[in-house]
Amino acid sequence: MDNTKNLDKLLTEINHIRKKHDEIAKITGENFNIFQTLRLQSDECSHSRVIAEFLNPNGSHGRGSEFLELFLNLLEVNVNTQNLKKTQVKTEKSIENGRVDILITGNQTTIVIENKIYAADQPRQLARYREAYPKATIIYLTLDGREPPDSSTDGNKNAYNELLSYENHIIKWLEQCKEKSVKFPYLRETIAQYINILKYLTGQARSRQMQDEIIETIFKDANSISAAFFISQNFNNTIPQVFDKKFKPLISEIAKEIGFELIISSPNLHKAWWGFDFIKPEEWKVLKIRFEFARPYLQDIFCGLPGKCHNKNCSNELDKYLRNLSSNSNPLSNWSFVQDMDNYRNRNEEFFIDIFTNEQNIRDVFESKIKELSLIVENAKKQGYSV
Repeated sequence: MDNTKNLDKLLTEINHIRKKHDEIAKITGENFNIFQTLRLQSDECSHSRVIAEFLNPNGSHGRGSEFLELFLNLLEVNVNTQNLKKTQVKTEKSIENGRVDILITGNQTTIVIENKIYAADQPRQLARYREAYPKATIIYLTLDGREPPDSSTDGNKNAYNELLSYENHIIKWLEQCKEKSVKFPYLRETIAQYINILKYLTGQARSRQMQDEIIETIFKDANSISAAFFISQNFNNTIPQVFDKKFKPLISEIAKEIGFELIISSPNLHKAWWGFDFIKPEEWKVLKIRFEFARPYLQDIFCGLPGKCHNKNCSNELDKYLRNLSSNSNPLSNWSFVQDMDNYRNRNEEFFIDIFTNEQNIRDVFESKIKELSLIVENAKKQGYSV
């Protein structure tokens, strides 16, 4: 059997598994998720509050210090797990020149958790935490367990103690919490919904059964294993072609049709934090509409008005005006105004399907966002701000 037939066979079998579990999700109501409905999935403050509530021995979950002990047992560093009932867990704890996302104190132990979903690190962020809490266990929590940039640690290798990921550590911890909550249905199902949101954010199969079936299909024989490796090794190589041949021409057309100029920063697709701008140089001297990818390979797109961080001529008054318009927490704290993309935010599968089969849908999504942001700029102009 040649390689093409191996690929076709594996993709057909996995697609069958996916469709089967999609139908199960519809029947069981698994697709409904209150966190997603409230659009909290990319709000770092909301994630911090949820995690802190589960960690808090006095939390509304009513399980005392059980969840906190499970979490501490995941850590590689040695932390005292005795007498946890008096432990205090706080969010957004103010320190000099910053705020700690989650602070755990008690029993001669201090743990600082810096929670990063999409936001970029601020200059010397972890270094400042170490200065504020020199003896604390500092945890850097991200979706995939990546290391912090040097700008955050300021070159100090001791600025943090441990890397944790939502993808592995937090989901594993929550699965343990769910097992301990089997007799408490409201709590159990809330934890299950939160786990599903984290799987959604980290690109994992919703159910363990689905994941097990996919793994079994891949590893059932040498041909399937070879095909899976071939797909994995080559998928990211296709993305520059998708960008150059499909996406770039499409956004260029959109810009021309609605009266903007398109500026694309040199695309470095294997890195995070690059994007493209829609500008009106004759009308807007300060502001521009920007779309930016928070993760490599066209993943996790934000849009908004960068304002002061991209143009020093943006006044403090305009920056404040735009920030006050934000209805949720700003994941890019140096931007004046940021919005989530209602479509293509996390489920990148939808983007790639639409770019080949439903281009009009992509056009509608981007045009809608550009018009919405344009209205904000024009309203600011009417208010007397120099835009």
